[in-house]
Amino acid sequence: MAGEGIITLNVDGKDIKARQGQMMLEAARSAGIYIPSLCYYPGLKPLPQVITDEACQLCIVEANGSIILSCVAPVSERMVIKTRTPKIRKLQQNKMLAILARQPTDICFEKGNCELQKAIDYIGLKEISVHVLRSLPPLEDNPFFARNPSFCILCNRCFRVHDEIRGGKE
Repeated sequence: MAGEGIITLNVDGKDIKARQGQMMLEAARSAGIYIPSLCYYPGLKPLPQVITDEACQLCIVEANGSIILSCVAPVSERMVIKTRTPKIRKLQQNKMLAILARQPTDICFEKGNCELQKAIDYIGLKEISVHVLRSLPPLEDNPFFARNPSFCILCNRCFRVHDEIRGGKE
């Protein structure tokens, strides 16, 4: 070990250092290894621990032979994580297609800097289903921001950042 509480693990053939107990997703991203996730946000409790059925589940990896969500699984010494196996890719594509089935507009893709587009590109979806176009009025009942449900993909990230990080719970 390089220091107190620092461990070594292997992600996609690359040895990386991480803090003991750090979640796999955070350890990989800290080492510059991208694992897609739409519901993850630094500083928030992972969504699968809050609202299990609404987690995006795109952060699946194979760790020591088991398929798990990297946002809720802590690293351990000498762990071997694979993020790009054919099985992982197929599971991610199926999850992404389910998310896109409820993606109401193409606006995100037009802006060019979009976490959703980054995940789609990484996962390798070549054909994306036609999005349901809807024009819903913005919800302006919150004094801090107006939420436009026409752009919502139901990841809960915006609400959770507002409530848990910015202290906006009423």
